[in-house]
Amino acid sequence: MRFNGATLIMIYLVIIAGSIVRITESGMGCPDWPKCFDQYIPPIDISELPENYQYYYSSVREKKIKKFISFLKSIGLEEKAILIESDKSLLYEQPFNVWNTWLEYINRLIGALAGLFIFGGFILALKQKKDKILKSLLAFGLILLTFFQAWWGSMVVATNIVPWVLTVHMVIAALMITWQILIISFWNRSTISIPKSLKLIALFGTLFFLFQIIVGTQVRQIVDHWLESSSRNDLLLEKFQLFISHRTIALFIVLFSLFLGLYAYVKKIEILEIYIFLFCVLLEGLVGKILADFNLPYILQPIHLLLAMISFGCMSRLLFNYKISNN
Repeated sequence: MRFNGATLIMIYLVIIAGSIVRITESGMGCPDWPKCFDQYIPPIDISELPENYQYYYSSVREKKIKKFISFLKSIGLEEKAILIESDKSLLYEQPFNVWNTWLEYINRLIGALAGLFIFGGFILALKQKKDKILKSLLAFGLILLTFFQAWWGSMVVATNIVPWVLTVHMVIAALMITWQILIISFWNRSTISIPKSLKLIALFGTLFFLFQIIVGTQVRQIVDHWLESSSRNDLLLEKFQLFISHRTIALFIVLFSLFLGLYAYVKKIEILEIYIFLFCVLLEGLVGKILADFNLPYILQPIHLLLAMISFGCMSRLLFNYKISNN
């Protein structure tokens, strides 16, 4: 159904908007959530804020952090909770910047619009006659995941973008893509069959790519931390062991994509997702090389992430959309 496809596109737009917010360092442009400076439409000038706004929002942040710490302890993440509790720099409230504020605000508007699409998918599922219960459960599951992602996003803001918290945020976004692809696959019910071996390859590719996205997010956080006290012109990614791991995994993914393309050619499997995956991985590898060699050009960073997420989506589509052949 086209509406479900539009919902998937909206989820991708949220991820790209978030990436742009990240590279422009606008993530803390709105110190609270879901409002922005306690307003539905944020200010355009610092004169619209009280003189003690930094102190006020720092105290609000402190209360949220305490609740988040309690949550982490309740699920057994004691060490993570202690690290956040002891880091007083998380209470720092950055000065007002109109560009950062409005970039983050637009990011939230796109997120809210995506949420409406996701909720609309649930309403459509309730109106179906065929497979109504399962379609509704899948749609409701995505709503729950979206609510959790929204809450976790508020914790990203509350903790002043702690690296591991942001990484979890990215993982949830990837899971939302997979979930929506599962919904689309269930509604479309493809009649095309593929070998069981290809399903296993797709499962491996999906998990492997998710791991690479996690590592890539961590590399970005390490680089951001390094840039806080150093010049971008002095950046040498080879100094970071995690980047070496990320680059090595990327090489394996390129080889994996070539193997998958060759496998499809030999088996005469004509499935579009395989060739989109191959194209995106090779292009992403080229973009990644340029990023590494030219001090992470800003414009290429969201492109790199988009290619990664499209590749991940192709593997998820291959995993869920096609039946296993009996041969």
